[in-house]
Amino acid sequence: MTKASTDAPGRVRKGEKTKAPPHVPRAPSETEEDADEFPSDIAGAPSPFGAPKLMADGSTKTTLVQRVHETLMESLDEGVLRPGQRIKAAELAKRLGVSRAPVREALHILAGQGLVELLPDKGAIMRELSLADLIQIYEVTGPIAKVGVAAAARRIGEGDNRQRVEEAIARIRAARDAPPSYKFYLVLNDFHYLLNEIGQKPYVDYLLGLLNLEYWNRFLAGTIDMRLHIPGYIANYNRMADAVLAGDARTAAAVMDSHVEWSIDLLERTGQSRR
Repeated sequence: MTKASTDAPGRVRKGEKTKAPPHVPRAPSETEEDADEFPSDIAGAPSPFGAPKLMADGSTKTTLVQRVHETLMESLDEGVLRPGQRIKAAELAKRLGVSRAPVREALHILAGQGLVELLPDKGAIMRELSLADLIQIYEVTGPIAKVGVAAAARRIGEGDNRQRVEEAIARIRAARDAPPSYKFYLVLNDFHYLLNEIGQKPYVDYLLGLLNLEYWNRFLAGTIDMRLHIPGYIANYNRMADAVLAGDARTAAAVMDSHVEWSIDLLERTGQSRR
């Protein structure tokens, strides 16, 4: 599953511009610059991406932390950045059009979320996820996501909720025909975000956002044979959607549990086959 989160539970959109603090007039070497730019007294934010800024028209702009996160994801997809590779704060700041100071603080926050590692000799690097990490994230996200799944089933008869769920599961089925990639997982994430919204469970969104699911999704896509196993995912989500549409919260929650067990077993079998 995948999405941005905020200080107060809810969704945010792209685009916030953050005013950079005054620049300290010093020109250290590139190695020194990146290795020493994460002072231990910088406190992490209490939310994944900080509080959204409300605009005059009622919309919101994302924080710099969210912009840094999105830029890192884009760099991974473009092949500019790889897991385990050093993140050059100066280049990232230039790409975002801000000074290095707010970028350093943003990276510090992302380090607290497990997306980035801060090493004394290298500065910030993209964290590599092991097979055990992938499994553990399923173990954690499953029980959290189940709350939203069950809640949505209880409110399926309200308003246009039924139609929205039917459209969401249709998008999952249609994703079968797209080239296999991590983007398939993003469609699954959107299904869960919709269920959380219908079930009025914003804290589920908030907690899932803390786990940087978009990054996890990329590792999942690179670990399993998606072409072979996408039909299994779709079968699981068809069962989940059927239970939600039937208003059967107990069965919907049980299907979510079953899906997590299936997914973990798939990862474990994948790991065994690679030994």
